[in-house]
Amino acid sequence: MLNIRLFSTTALILLLNVVFSISVSAEKKENQMILVPAGTFTMGNDKRAPDERPVHKVYLDAYYISKYEVTNTEYYEFWRSLQNNHPESSPEATQHTPENFTHLPHIGDWPERATKLPNHPVVGVSWDDAKAYAEWKGMRLPTEAEWEKAARGYTDRTWPWGNAIKPYANTADKNDGYENLIAPVGSFPKGKSYYGVMDMAGNVWEWTADWYSDVYYFHSPKKNPTGPTVGSWRVIRGGSWIDSLPRCSTTFRYYFYPTLKTSSVGFRVAKTAEKTQK
Repeated sequence: MLNIRLFSTTALILLLNVVFSISVSAEKKENQMILVPAGTFTMGNDKRAPDERPVHKVYLDAYYISKYEVTNTEYYEFWRSLQNNHPESSPEATQHTPENFTHLPHIGDWPERATKLPNHPVVGVSWDDAKAYAEWKGMRLPTEAEWEKAARGYTDRTWPWGNAIKPYANTADKNDGYENLIAPVGSFPKGKSYYGVMDMAGNVWEWTADWYSDVYYFHSPKKNPTGPTVGSWRVIRGGSWIDSLPRCSTTFRYYFYPTLKTSSVGFRVAKTAEKTQK
């Protein structure tokens, strides 16, 4: 009997340690916002796709952007708050539920994957889901210009880390260590951007706040552009685990219907920095 009790106690301690480790690990990825200072940067690329032209200077006020893509753990807290604040029979209780991916075991179904893969970026979320989460956190989605500046910095970087082709991102490349898999956020520290923002190339595409237009750069405001006032698609940026490295560049633009929920699109959040009084 003593041995059984000892075994049970030991097993409980091990279980608690595992839970604690997961909680601490998840906590390390939470609420880390990076300040991108006010200033001008170069946006676009004249040597790539037509919708990346023309190259133009953009001034942005200071803002914060999350160091990591929003994780399953973080999104689960938001999703649970909807369950807790509304009756189970109400439509609000099931709002903003991520898509299930039973056919992709490395992602799986919601909400089980929030426990099994706490530090993976949340996927299967629409633009409206991402926007709702950001507002719940008292933040917003980054504009397309804010996203590009955070990824590119002041210099003309093809990828967040520079211009050399390196295995510093989770892409369709079979040699990146995550073949046909999504990686936990922050798995490629050498791929960080000029400002230290992680995973801005590959892993998952990221929703931005802007509507998409292939000619927007020709008449974009020079200060704090926020995209067209209307549109059919929302801009996504950064490429994903199913894309080649060239599609994961700092200037490559793509777009999705805002209602779509796929295994390759997630998001990060941003917040306008308070202006200091002089």
